[in-house]
Amino acid sequence: MGKYENTRGMTDRENAEVEKAFRQVTNASPSPKKPTAKQIAARKKAAQNRKIAIISICAVILVLLIGLIIGMIIYSNRNTDDGKILDNVCAGGVNLGGMTVEEAKNALHLATDNTFSAKDMVVKLPDTSFTLSPADTGAKLDVDAVVEAAYNYGRTGTEAENKQAQNNAATTIHTIALLPYLDLDLRYIQSTIEDFCNSYSSTMTQPTVLVRGDRPAYDPEYPDLPAVHQTMLITMGTPDYKLAADDLYDCVLDSYSLNELTVSYQAPTLTDPDIPSAEALFNEHCLAPVDAVIDDVTFEVTPEIYGYGFDIEAVQKLIDEAEYGETIEITLDFIMPDITAKMLTEDLFLDLLATFTCDNPSGNTAGRNTNLLLSCEAISGFVLKAGEEFSFNQVVGRLTAEKGYQKAPGFRSGVETDILGAGVSQTASALYYCALMSDLEILERHNNGYAVDYIGLGLDACVNWGSQDLRFRNNTSSPIRIVAMADGSKVTINIFGIDEREYDLELRTEIIAQHDPETVYQVMDKNNVMGYEDGRVLISGITGYDVKVYMDKLHKQTGVLTSSDLVNSSNYSKRDQKVVQIESDEPISDPTDPSDPITPSVPADAADPSASSDPGVLESIVTFFENLF
Repeated sequence: MGKYENTRGMTDRENAEVEKAFRQVTNASPSPKKPTAKQIAARKKAAQNRKIAIISICAVILVLLIGLIIGMIIYSNRNTDDGKILDNVCAGGVNLGGMTVEEAKNALHLATDNTFSAKDMVVKLPDTSFTLSPADTGAKLDVDAVVEAAYNYGRTGTEAENKQAQNNAATTIHTIALLPYLDLDLRYIQSTIEDFCNSYSSTMTQPTVLVRGDRPAYDPEYPDLPAVHQTMLITMGTPDYKLAADDLYDCVLDSYSLNELTVSYQAPTLTDPDIPSAEALFNEHCLAPVDAVIDDVTFEVTPEIYGYGFDIEAVQKLIDEAEYGETIEITLDFIMPDITAKMLTEDLFLDLLATFTCDNPSGNTAGRNTNLLLSCEAISGFVLKAGEEFSFNQVVGRLTAEKGYQKAPGFRSGVETDILGAGVSQTASALYYCALMSDLEILERHNNGYAVDYIGLGLDACVNWGSQDLRFRNNTSSPIRIVAMADGSKVTINIFGIDEREYDLELRTEIIAQHDPETVYQVMDKNNVMGYEDGRVLISGITGYDVKVYMDKLHKQTGVLTSSDLVNSSNYSKRDQKVVQIESDEPISDPTDPSDPITPSVPADAADPSASSDPGVLESIVTFFENLF
């Protein structure tokens, strides 16, 4: 065994020597050995650590570079001051923004050299004033110090304060108060103000009115318009008030600080004077104009009367805006009426726009005819100016016995009875027809409860004080005049104006439905108290209708229909016929119309709300109490 081992040892050494000699001759490196798994893991960990270290170093370098750049920017900005005052920095009423120090000094000198040291401070009160002269106050402004303060704004504070000031300067005015840089004898100013307040006492005075000159004589029809007229002087009153020296002193210093050398001081008022009324002054010193009128029968004109005075509304506005103690001067002048005789006779009412006559023979009673006459007299001659509204109830007024209205047959709650003022709806109906044919704007109209026989279906107008009215507006460009006449049971209405229409009008009525009355029998004994016979008509029937009225416009030259408009929809109630039936086995004879005056045949003239097709509970209650008393 030892033998063999020695042989292997020799061989290994020989091989090693041979390899060594070979490396020396060839300079070759020894053959690498294959790394183990442990060596491989160690190598990977070392490489990862080197990578992390490199990234960390790069991040630190990047942060340093960013910080360096920001620092350079800040340093650069801190050193980019343009040497000019920030925008919107003002002093003494001058905007110094964007100026250099020297420019600002020159501008401020121009604005203040002729104020503080050259002009008095004037303190104005409602009824007096006093002054503070620069010789006494020693007023002198340190312009250099003011400009320095303006320049330092946004520069001498902390970095945050300066930044905020720079941001504000872009949109907001910053005013440098002058008072800290103004040389003033404050003690003198304060004592002067205190002495004035202590010695001053106000007394409340009332307004006064003086009319200067003589009122000119004039003919009502031909006044001397160019003549020199009177003037009215209205002097406003002054209040009783108190002065507060400290408050007034602060106001004066504030004005100095703003380079404003006038102080208008409003002292607290104790008692205010009266405020004049322009309307009362007009009624006392002036004369209202009177319009010309024309007689609706004779067409004689009563001339207008010129007014004399002023525009009440305009003068009241001057009074309301006047200061205490101020005097307002007003010229009194002629005031032209709205309607003159010339307008009535030459320029207006040249054309007959519409006319209509309606008669009611069946209602020809003395009381009803009187009511027709009074209602026509109330509206006749009425002039409606362009744009004005006409109300039948307002013009005619309440129908009272004091005015002469009488009771006449009419309907109340569907029952025929005597009503004070019954019949005036006939006047209103004729007027409604004329308003339609004059193409006026209808504002309100109501139909009667039952169809009437003095005018066509849908053309009647029921009026009743407080509930039903006929209203229309003059929508033409010139005034219109209403002329109304009554002759017995006949009413005639005319409307005059200026016809500028290029079309003719035609009214067309369409019956939508007809409601025929039925016969209702009232059974009576043949020995009844009234002695009615079988077939006697107690209440006559009235046919009901649903109608629509249309207005057709036809071209004046060609007659071609240009438009057709719905005027109104009217619904008339029916009334059933009531007939006597005598208890008998004999057949009932045909009903005959009554001749007994107890059941008069009267028109359905609803002079009160009972004429409507649906009388309410309120009307029934009213009827009950009227019959009771």
